[in-house]
Amino acid sequence: MQNNRISQILNIKYPIVQAPMSWLTDAHLVASVANAGGLGFLAPHAGQTTNPTSNQDVLDRMRAEIRKVKALTDKPFGVPFMLSYDFSLIPLMVDLLIEEQVPVVLDNGWLDEAIYAKIKQAGIKIICRLGNPNLPDALKAQKLGADILVLTGFDEGGTLPMKEIGSFNVLAEFVGKVDLPMMLAGGIADKKAVQTAFMLGAEGVWVGTAFIATHECRANPKVKDWITQATANDLLLFRTEPYYYRSLPTEVAKKCFEMSENGASRADIAKVMNAGTGMRLGMLEGDFEHGYVSVGNGISAIDRVKSVQELVDELMG
Repeated sequence: MQNNRISQILNIKYPIVQAPMSWLTDAHLVASVANAGGLGFLAPHAGQTTNPTSNQDVLDRMRAEIRKVKALTDKPFGVPFMLSYDFSLIPLMVDLLIEEQVPVVLDNGWLDEAIYAKIKQAGIKIICRLGNPNLPDALKAQKLGADILVLTGFDEGGTLPMKEIGSFNVLAEFVGKVDLPMMLAGGIADKKAVQTAFMLGAEGVWVGTAFIATHECRANPKVKDWITQATANDLLLFRTEPYYYRSLPTEVAKKCFEMSENGASRADIAKVMNAGTGMRLGMLEGDFEHGYVSVGNGISAIDRVKSVQELVDELMG
């Protein structure tokens, strides 16, 4: 894919990015993706098993994990500059990423002119991923200097967009109106989905769930096994903050689904869901009573646990 704009911009072999999934990434996974020809992202709580004790702890932990990645690969990788809902951490993270010369950063729709200018001046590439894809924000990201735009459809795992627009429909609004190369996120788990994304105008794919079901991912083995045995029909979709979530049917997910169906408020459901802690319990520790397992609709195409190299070769070969 020598003529692919995303591969050229990111200096990678294949235009595939491993999504930054809270608690589930570490240097081993990210370096494995890089060495397989894609781009891996560290995520909040990368390589950790406990919550940080302070903002300084967040910074110190991420700096250490970045250096571990560099010890395992000389290829590009990325880190988001938003790691928590404490937005005072953002400028400190930006400084850290510049100091550590991280090749690629992710903006989850913050779209701050001063931050973009600082990152661009440091020669770092910016991927902008809009949680709620819309043309005005896409054009703003382009004007600010983003290098790549990620559009997320409702088929994804994790925090879902506000609008229930499927992944293969979300691109239509942007093709021909945005000059940036675009990646599609949401439900991409096999080669047919990748090919369809390219046919619809994407130049790359943003993949999460399929990377969970790899040997190199630190997700609990019980989670990986469940993913390979389940289909999208097994997933429970429920309202929560800010909009929606989906999970395999753990006990917590069943309770959240029941509350959602019975009209409970998003705030009340979010308390039961327990946000990042619920994800750590379910996906890292394999506690299906107190935690949840957030995956996308692409699980129907995942039937076994693979190596990162095998997955990348299958999707992009």
